[in-house]
Amino acid sequence: MTDDHFDANTDRQGFGRDGLDQLAQRAVDAVLRLVRRASALAGGMLFLATAISTGGFFLGIATLEGGIETVWVVLASVFALIAIISMATTLLRLRSVRNNTDALRIEIRSLLTGNKQAQRTVIETVESTEASQEDSVVAVSRQFFSLQSEVSDRSGQFKSLGDALTALTSFAGLIALATFITFVFAGLSVIFLIALALP
Repeated sequence: MTDDHFDANTDRQGFGRDGLDQLAQRAVDAVLRLVRRASALAGGMLFLATAISTGGFFLGIATLEGGIETVWVVLASVFALIAIISMATTLLRLRSVRNNTDALRIEIRSLLTGNKQAQRTVIETVESTEASQEDSVVAVSRQFFSLQSEVSDRSGQFKSLGDALTALTSFAGLIALATFITFVFAGLSVIFLIALALP
């Protein structure tokens, strides 16, 4: 390999050591940019989920009576915990990524020396995330599925990278779940408030 250039379209690669180091750093930077954005969104969603589900929970207790109140307490508790725990889990995973950037860089560098397909997948992921920085966090997080497939059968060898990719690719599903539950609580809260206001 004499050419320090990668061309994904023609399937030619010839990275030297510096080229691999630069690509690994670009990949880490792409991950950390998304982690920062996802953390901010997950933190906001955790606050909303906690506040709205808690408010809805107590409004339901104030509005309902008898057996239906008991059912509400059980179901509302379960779904509120699901929403809150899903966002707390997301934040913990994202924080772990930030705390292991050195290991992440080393593992990406190791992945790049493995085979041409790995190099191609990394560069395509990096370029797609860099080109879509203005897109939503959920949309950008989907760019990492192909890279996750590349390392899924080697999770023991690439633990930090695998954990980072799990944090990013699971983000969309977890925040969608928390958002849905929060909207349900918000809608029910409005109904409970109307019921309480009626004579």
